[in-house]
Amino acid sequence: MNAVAPMTISRARSWKTETLGLHGVAWQLAAKKIRDEQTAVASSAGQSDAYWKRESGDAMRTRARTVASDTDKLATALSAAGTAATVAAQDLSSHRLVVLKYADDARANQFDVADDGTVTPSAAMYATLVSRVGKTSATLAWPKLVDAAKDRTVTLKQALADLLAADVRGESTIRDAFKGLPPVDVSTAPMKKEDAPPANASVETNRHWWNSLTTAQQQEMIEKYPETVGNRDGIPVDARDSANRKRLPSLILDAEAHQQTVAAQYGTNSDQYKLATQKLDDLRNVETAAEKIKGADAHNQRYLMMLDTTTGRKTRAAIAVGNPDKADHVSVTTPGRTTTTGSLPGMVKEANNLQYEAEKQLRLQGKNDTVASIAWLGYDTPQNPKAITVGELAEAGVDTGTADRAAEGAKALNQFYNGLEASHDGGKAPHITAVGHSYGSLTTGLALQNGEHPVTDMVVYGSPGVGANSPTELGLDNGHAYVMRADDDLIRWAQDVPKILDWNGVAHPLVEDWQDNNNGGFGSDPARNPNFTQLETHDSTSTDGQHRRLPGAHGHSDYPRSAGGTDADPLPRVTTYNVAAVVAGLPENAIQVRR
Repeated sequence: MNAVAPMTISRARSWKTETLGLHGVAWQLAAKKIRDEQTAVASSAGQSDAYWKRESGDAMRTRARTVASDTDKLATALSAAGTAATVAAQDLSSHRLVVLKYADDARANQFDVADDGTVTPSAAMYATLVSRVGKTSATLAWPKLVDAAKDRTVTLKQALADLLAADVRGESTIRDAFKGLPPVDVSTAPMKKEDAPPANASVETNRHWWNSLTTAQQQEMIEKYPETVGNRDGIPVDARDSANRKRLPSLILDAEAHQQTVAAQYGTNSDQYKLATQKLDDLRNVETAAEKIKGADAHNQRYLMMLDTTTGRKTRAAIAVGNPDKADHVSVTTPGRTTTTGSLPGMVKEANNLQYEAEKQLRLQGKNDTVASIAWLGYDTPQNPKAITVGELAEAGVDTGTADRAAEGAKALNQFYNGLEASHDGGKAPHITAVGHSYGSLTTGLALQNGEHPVTDMVVYGSPGVGANSPTELGLDNGHAYVMRADDDLIRWAQDVPKILDWNGVAHPLVEDWQDNNNGGFGSDPARNPNFTQLETHDSTSTDGQHRRLPGAHGHSDYPRSAGGTDADPLPRVTTYNVAAVVAGLPENAIQVRR
C-alpha cells in the first residue's frame, strides 16, 4: 500500500496547483485530437468495402472497429481525467489558500507555528506584552493567549486535514477516470530505465512516480536499474536502501578492477593509482559504515539512503540509524570540512548514540516515540589547505573561507529534508531537526533558506556561521534555532580571519568579499547572536530527573562524541544530551547557557 504523505504548511506552500490545471487542459485537448483523428480513420475504413473486399478487407474493417472502440475509451478517459484534474486544481487551490491564510495570520500576530499546524504563543509575544502592560499583567493575560493558540491550532489543523482530503479526493477521481481502460500487461511491457523521472526531478514528482508503479514494477526497477532508485528523494527508505545495497558490491568489484588496471598501466606511485585507490577506499568505507546489525530490529537497523559516485568530486553517502519513514522524530547531521567517507563509520556511531540518548529522554518522560538519526554526507566538504604562509593560506583556504561549497550542498540538502516528509509513512508529519557541525552548519543554514522545508528545529555546533542572522530567516520559529560552542574551539576565530589577513597586508579578494557580502555569506557569528538559543558545553548535570553527570566538550570535534560508557549504554557529553533533547522534541531538557 502506498503511503499518504502527511500534509504540512511547507508542503502546502510549495504546491503549484495551476500545474495540475494545465495537465487537465492538456488531457482534454488530447482527447479532442484523438477523436478528430479517429473520425477520419473510421470514415476511411467504412468506405473501404468499395475497393477492399473478401476476407482480408472484412478482417481489416473488424480490426478498425475494435481500434475505434478502444480509442473512444481512451478519449473518454482523457476527457474525464481532464475535467477531474481541472476541478481538483480549483479545489486544492481554495483549500491551500485557507491553510496559508491561517498560518500567515498566526505568524503575523507573533504566534509560533509548527509545520504540522500546531500554534503556540512565542517568546517575542510575551516580550511585547511585557513592554506594553508590564510583567504582572502579562502573566495574567498569558493563559488567554495559550487558549487562543489552541483555538488557532484546531482551525489550522482542520484546514490542513481538508487540504489533504482534497488531495486524496482529486487523485482518486483522476485514477477513476482511467479505470475503464484495459490494464497494461506488465509481462509484455518490461520497465525501462527511461521510465524513471530525471535525476533532478522534484520530491513530489519522485513520490507520485513511485506510487504509480505496481509492487512488481517497483521491485523490477530496484533489480534492473538500482541507480535510478537509490538516491531519489521522496520514495521509501526501504526501496532506496535495497537499491543501494544491490549496487555497492558491483561498484567495489569495478573499483578493484580499475585499481589493478591503473597499477599495471601507470604504476603504484602515480596520481592515477592514488585516485583509483581513493575511490575504492571510499566504497569500502561506505560498506563498513552501512553494515547491517545482526539481530537488530528494523527500528535500530542501518539504512543506506544515498550512494552517489558520479555527482561530486568524491563519493557521497547518507546512512540512517532507524527507519526515517516510521520514526516520530528524525535528525539529519551535516558534517564540515575534511569530512570524507572515511569519517562515516564514526558518524554512524555518533548517530546511534544520538538516537539512543533521544529515546532515553523520551522514555523518562513516559513517551514511546521513536527516533531515526541520519548521517548525511551529500556534498563535497572543503578539505585541508596545504599552504603554510598567510598569503598561501588565503588562496588554499578559499573552499573553507567562502560559502561556495556550502551553497553547492544546500540545494541537495533542502531536497533531502523535503524527501523525508514526502516518504514518511503515516498521516502525521515527522518532527525533523537539522543538525550541522562546523562548515556543515553553514550548509545546513543555507539549505533552510533554499526554499520551503519541513524542518522544525536546528542545532549547530562549532559553527562559523549559518548564513542568517535570525531563526525567521531560516524558516524557523523563534526559539527553535540552537547553538553550541566550546570555549577552546578555534572556530571562534573563523569570522576574524579576513581581518587578520587585512592586518597582515595580504591583498586578497576574500577580504573585500567577506566584508561586503554578509561576512562572506556566513552571516553573523551565531554563538554571539542573541537571536539564537545558546546551549551549554561545560560539565553539567542532566535535567531529565536522573541527575546524570554530563562531561563537557572541548576543542572543535568533541560535540557529538561519547564520553565513555559502553556501546550498549554510552555516556553522553552535555552537547549530545542537548542535541538529543531538541531532536526528541523535549527542548525543556536542553541546558541553556546562563547569562
